[in-house]
Amino acid sequence: MPISNDAIQRLRLALQAARHPAADRPLVPLPDKGLAHDHVRLEGTGWLARIPKQSQLGLSGQDNLDYQRACFERAAASGHTPALQGVLPPSEPLPRGALLVQSIVGRPARLPVDLPALAAALASIHALPLPEAASRAPLLNAADPLRALVHEIDAQAAHLGAAGLSVPVLTAIEGERQRLLACVLGTDRPARCLIAFDAHPGNFIVQPDGRAVLVDLEKCRYAYPGLD
Repeated sequence: MPISNDAIQRLRLALQAARHPAADRPLVPLPDKGLAHDHVRLEGTGWLARIPKQSQLGLSGQDNLDYQRACFERAAASGHTPALQGVLPPSEPLPRGALLVQSIVGRPARLPVDLPALAAALASIHALPLPEAASRAPLLNAADPLRALVHEIDAQAAHLGAAGLSVPVLTAIEGERQRLLACVLGTDRPARCLIAFDAHPGNFIVQPDGRAVLVDLEKCRYAYPGLD
């Protein structure tokens, strides 16, 4: 389902307030497929507006926008993410603001045929130079990303009891949690790098030349490549 005409009008008001050159362009809503963003194409510009509905990291409107801006800016050199064109700050029409990003032309990723292209995209992101620790904010940079992952999983696992899962499924999940705890107790850790942390196939678009582009970057952080 596309976003409402009211939301389109609010985006137009924000573009006009920012004196953006696309303020008078046709605005074309894309199908609503996710919980975190609405997407609107700025027709004829090659750009689309990425309008947050919420922060999946629990951030305020401005902090969420700053975080996502940093994700796009830092991953850009990989050549496998959309370029960032601009930012619309939080305002009365758009309380959470919006990012204006490159509109990627292509098709959804198909498995298993596109796995090599997806792997190449992630490898390009992971190979980016690692900033000094003091320069990694606002992106998450846990002292021990594996321990941070345990805490994140534990917070979600609190809801397993109400999920109505079968005993074999609950047993399998608990077995994987115990395997992770065993890894955490070890001392070996891989090299840290920029990761997407949300690199499932549905977040990629494959361009006509076969290049895979990771289009959803709201959860990037500095951690271990295996977490992608």
